[in-house]
Amino acid sequence: MKKTLLGLCIVMIGACSGNSTTPPTTSTVATVPTTTVPVVTTTTLPAIVNPPSGEKIVDCDKKAISASYGEKLRLEFCTQTWAMGDTDKDTWNCPKEGCEQTRLYHLVDNKWESPSICYRNQPLTRFALSCYIPNVGPATLAEIPPQDVACLIWITNRSLPFFQETGCTASKADIAAAMAVTCTAYFEATSLPIEKCDHGQLVTDMQKKLRDAGYSMSVDGYFGPAMAQAVYSFQGKKKLTQLGIIDKATWEALTGKPFPS
Repeated sequence: MKKTLLGLCIVMIGACSGNSTTPPTTSTVATVPTTTVPVVTTTTLPAIVNPPSGEKIVDCDKKAISASYGEKLRLEFCTQTWAMGDTDKDTWNCPKEGCEQTRLYHLVDNKWESPSICYRNQPLTRFALSCYIPNVGPATLAEIPPQDVACLIWITNRSLPFFQETGCTASKADIAAAMAVTCTAYFEATSLPIEKCDHGQLVTDMQKKLRDAGYSMSVDGYFGPAMAQAVYSFQGKKKLTQLGIIDKATWEALTGKPFPS
């Protein structure tokens, strides 16, 4: 999944992806103790989330939701009034790694309904492109859960590149898992954040800056586990939010200037 959407993808088509290259072999695994870290969010984004509701994760009442919706469901995460998952019929058509699209369910007037279907690899903040109302068109804020609910039931909202956009919080366990993942392909970095499994001139530039800052690594243009660990360490030294990816603040700390527009 690439950070930047390439144009306005037709909603009913899967999310666009960048060109990949064959990655070098990496085996380094980052280890980070498990605690919760608040992530500072930007204040310049447009209103792309619904206000928090205070709902918490609860056990999914699959029987009740299935009866209300009218189909047998396989639910993954639920709050008091929101749920995500698929119908049994949908899951039959999914590969072993899971469905690319997932339904959202909402309790309205004591009845569960499915207002939209969303692509798993996109955050819900991009609702007009990542979600759609079947036989109608793009989803709107009305079909999307509150901000805190989206953080709880939609895993992509907690992905490292989207924290500032979604307003979610990160745990160090989530960060460690993202830093340790094995890259099966690398995608050209063209914008911030620059993250694990990126490659290209921007990565090379950052590797040089990290070496200048005293971190030992290869300058090969591939953002692998060793670079993620170096970035994480540098962020801690500079008292920045430690995510192991190069965001705006980390870029400016390494280069001394803003990211070029």
